[in-house]
Amino acid sequence: MMKTIVGKIKEWGQKTLYFLKNNFKTGNKKTLIVIGIGVLILFIGILLLVRHSRQQIHDLSGILKSGRLTVLTDSSSIGFSNNGGNVSGFQYEIVKAFADELGVELVISEENDLKESMNNLKNGDYDIIASLIPITTEWKKDMLFTVPLFTSRQVLVQRQSNDSTQLKLINNLFLLENDTIFIPSNSPYKMRLNHLSNEIASHIHILEIKNHSTEQMVRLVAKGKIKYTICDELFSQKLKLQYPNIDASLPVGFAQHHAWVVHTKSTQLLAKLNSFLTDFIGSSEYWDIYRKYY
Repeated sequence: MMKTIVGKIKEWGQKTLYFLKNNFKTGNKKTLIVIGIGVLILFIGILLLVRHSRQQIHDLSGILKSGRLTVLTDSSSIGFSNNGGNVSGFQYEIVKAFADELGVELVISEENDLKESMNNLKNGDYDIIASLIPITTEWKKDMLFTVPLFTSRQVLVQRQSNDSTQLKLINNLFLLENDTIFIPSNSPYKMRLNHLSNEIASHIHILEIKNHSTEQMVRLVAKGKIKYTICDELFSQKLKLQYPNIDASLPVGFAQHHAWVVHTKSTQLLAKLNSFLTDFIGSSEYWDIYRKYY
């Protein structure tokens, strides 16, 4: 339908340009003014049409009708990874199983900026954010959380070169006073760090890095490029196997539920997704996926 509309607009535009060209030659100013107003109204109409089409939130019935499930996740081994055509990821494999159960095509995109992901979700560009987002009161105001996929806490990731440097590692959160912690841009960890700064009554500098995932930040710590970052404890245990010189033993908060999110209007989708996750989590298929990535 949208292609048909665009085609009609293109055809009308070509005719309008031809008409304007001829009238410029004859100098019919009154006609040009009328046409100019008409063009302006048309463009306003197009903008409203595009905005309206973007804001159409697809609930379950719309997804089934379109035959497509659009999903955002982060670019990491537990989100989504495409290595030479080999597609993998903890979130990807679970949401792929959900799409298969619905009998629809999975269309997945990567986004490491949670704020940008939420804006895309609100605009109706995507149906699900399949990233492990901590369930908090603040986030509940803007989206609907699924049932938790698992519970974990956030830890400080720091570098250790050898046994002699062990004493130099931060082992007390109060030692972070006036220090700097690097995190991905608009990471959910920022909220926790702000709370931690209040709890220790000292300022913690937070430096956000654009276009980086948590996994990439941990890699920078391991290479000595940055001093500290924050990571989910379960994920840090996996990453320590890849980067044995990192330490992730110091918690920066209590255990939290982590879940996916959908638009506040996607209540049917949420009910179906929760039903799927409740049955899927704990199944042999789920544990096969879990052991693969954790």
